[in-house]
Amino acid sequence: MTRKKVLVFFLILFAFISSFVLLNRERYFGKKIVSPYEISVICRSSSTASSTSVRQGMEQAAKDLNAEISFITLQKENSAEEQVSLLKREIRNGADAVVISPVNSEDLEQPVREAMKSVPVIAMQSTVESIPNLPLISCDNEKLGSALAQAAAGDGKNLLRIAILRNSMDCSSIRRRYDGVMKILDEGKNKIEYWDIPNGSQQAYDTAKGMLLSSAADTVIALDASTLEAVAKAEQDLSKSGFTKVRIFGIGRTDTIVSLLDSRIIRSVGVENEYNLGYLSIQAAVDKINKKPDSHDPSINFAVINQENMYSSENQRLLFPFSR
Repeated sequence: MTRKKVLVFFLILFAFISSFVLLNRERYFGKKIVSPYEISVICRSSSTASSTSVRQGMEQAAKDLNAEISFITLQKENSAEEQVSLLKREIRNGADAVVISPVNSEDLEQPVREAMKSVPVIAMQSTVESIPNLPLISCDNEKLGSALAQAAAGDGKNLLRIAILRNSMDCSSIRRRYDGVMKILDEGKNKIEYWDIPNGSQQAYDTAKGMLLSSAADTVIALDASTLEAVAKAEQDLSKSGFTKVRIFGIGRTDTIVSLLDSRIIRSVGVENEYNLGYLSIQAAVDKINKKPDSHDPSINFAVINQENMYSSENQRLLFPFSR
C-alpha cells in the first residue's frame, strides 16, 4: 500500500475504535451515567432569609447524591392554597420527589395523600399530622420550645409578665413549640399574655411595635423566625427613644436575627441544625426514589444560644451558614 492508503486505513480504524468505545463506555469502562433526580422543595415562607443554611445543606446533598433541586418560596407567607397549587404543578412537571414544609394539616392532607400516590413526599420541619406514614425530617420541636422557655423563665425567683407571640398556630412545628413553652411556663406563677401577629413582614412589625408600646410585658417569646425578627426590630427602633425595654427570646435563624442577638436586642435564640435538616431531607427523598427500606426518621439537633456562647465552635456552625 502507498503511504497515503496506509494513513487512510488507520484513520478509518481509529474512527471505528473511537465510535465503539463511546457506544460501549458504560459497559466496559465505568458505571452507567444516570440522569439527576429532580427534587422540588416547597417552603411555607415567602422569603429565603430564614432558609440559607437549609438550602446550603440541600445543595451539598444534591452534589453528593446526583440530584437537582428546585427551591420554591411562596408569594404569600403561609399560604396553604399556594402550596397546594405548587405541589400539583411540580408533580405535573415531572418531579421525582417533593420536599415540603406544610403550612397546616387540614388544607394539605388530601393534596399530600394524592401526591404520595405519584411520587415520594418528604415533610420537613412541619408535617401533616393525619398522615402517619409521611416521613418527617425535623428536630423535636416540643423540646426546643421547652428549652427556650426555660431560658426565658430563668430560676423562677422573679415574677415575670411574659407575652407569647402567636402566628401560624395551625402549623404542626409552631404548635409543638408552643406546647413545649407552655409545659414550662405553666409550672410557674408568671403572668402570661398573647399577641397575635399577622403574616407579612411590615404588618408583623407594625403589630409588634404597637404591642410593645401598649403592653406591660417585660419578656417576649416568639415561636418562629419571622415573628422573632419583627418584634426584635421593633424593640430596637423603640429602644433608641427610650420607649420600651423587654427581654426577647425566640426560635429561628436569619442574618438579621444573628445580628440582633450579637447586639443583645435578642437575649436567646433556639436554633436547629438547619444544614443537617436540608441535607437529610434530600437524602430521604433520594432514598425513597430508590425504594430503600424505611428507617426511623432522624432527629435534628438544636441549641439555645445567647450572646455569651454564640461564638463557640459548635454554635457558630448553627448560626453562620458558611462556618463549617
